[in-house]
Amino acid sequence: MHIVHVSPWQLPVKLYGGSERVAYWQAKAQAVRGHRVTLIAPVGTTCPGVEVVEIRPGFSVSALIPQTCDVVNIHGHTEIGPTNKPTIITNNSNTQERMSYGPNKVYASKNHAFRAGARAFVYNGVDPEDYAFQERKEDYFLFLAKVTRVEKGVDIALRMARRCGLRLIVAGGTRIDLLRTGGLLDSLRSKVHFVGEVGGQRKAALLAGARALLFPIRWEEPFGIAVAEALISGTPVVTFSMGSMPEIVSPDVGFLCANEDEMAIAINQVGQISPNQCRLRAIEHFSSGLCAEKYISYYGRRINGDPLEP
Repeated sequence: MHIVHVSPWQLPVKLYGGSERVAYWQAKAQAVRGHRVTLIAPVGTTCPGVEVVEIRPGFSVSALIPQTCDVVNIHGHTEIGPTNKPTIITNNSNTQERMSYGPNKVYASKNHAFRAGARAFVYNGVDPEDYAFQERKEDYFLFLAKVTRVEKGVDIALRMARRCGLRLIVAGGTRIDLLRTGGLLDSLRSKVHFVGEVGGQRKAALLAGARALLFPIRWEEPFGIAVAEALISGTPVVTFSMGSMPEIVSPDVGFLCANEDEMAIAINQVGQISPNQCRLRAIEHFSSGLCAEKYISYYGRRINGDPLEP
């Protein structure tokens, strides 16, 4: 099969960017499985085993799509213009525009699709090669998200750190960024270390060494790539039961909490979770290889002329 991925981002992303990583991993995994993969993306993009066609000023994206391809997978907010090729749109967003009905959209979880009135979904997949596994954990908890995104709940993580006396590493922002979240006071009174945005081996080491990932969201999370990254690293997750979390975090790999009182109890119980079980769940359900295969089955339906939704 000749698959074309269209990305508005330069890949691979170096620091923050869950949707960007998913697009990169998906293209890479499909190439590993013997498919011909073309990636149309901004200048500077690279991906092993994949032919890259660079988006340049003055050229429409549709004009860059090879006529030999079988299917086009669109990522992000890309507008490709008219094409006679079967298309699929990957949606990892909660915005009203991206959640609007489309017969050929693929969502990031069952809950994500349901909220859009749809059924087609594929769990995001992480590449195990990009992460480290560590069975013996160090004495810190990890918050991994942009702290300026209020829906990610860094202020809640800071309150929990203060309440439970935790050493907390916050990856994704600084104390100055906290002025927008209302969590500055708690950060000053807690054992908190801010490391800014991280990537590569630094990020892998932080994920693998953490006693748990604190993921105190206050929105309907479409998927939560940081959760899959933690699990593939053998790290349990403590989160709220919102959005996709009941699908991703089973009782053997973490805790679904209804409120901060339950989260405090869960924090004291993370040592009961097996790091090996966390990694096994991620390999079996949230790997880039599995994600690639499930998308390929959807491609087949589109190539046969069938929409993904009625």
